Amino acid sequence: MRFALGMLVVLLNVADNTTTFLCLRAPVPGYEVSEANPAAAWLFGTIGLVPGLAFELVVTSSAIAFLVMTTHVPPRVKLALLFVLAALPAWAVINNTMVIRTTGLAFGWSS
Repeated sequence: MRFALGMLVVLLNVADNTTTFLCLRAPVPGYEVSEANPAAAWLFGTIGLVPGLAFELVVTSSAIAFLVMTTHVPPRVKLALLFVLAALPAWAVINNTMVIRTTGLAFGWSS
């Protein structure tokens, strides 16, 4: 179960990063779209959106792999953490999708 949940967390993070990219890749006329997470906003402002998203995905995937594989965390705690770590990007994907719909952005490469 922990492996499947770990994979779900990684996939939800990929979906979060994809929808974040779609929202932040270019200004949206008539809207002020910004990153809600202050740490991510700082990272994107410091190294750029695409490098920041890539860095975040590597760090997150590494942390998830460690959590799934470690024997230093009790199984129930692992599952609880994995459920929380799945819920956070799931919420972000829902929010980003609402932004995409509200602003008229499409799930494509057109600006």
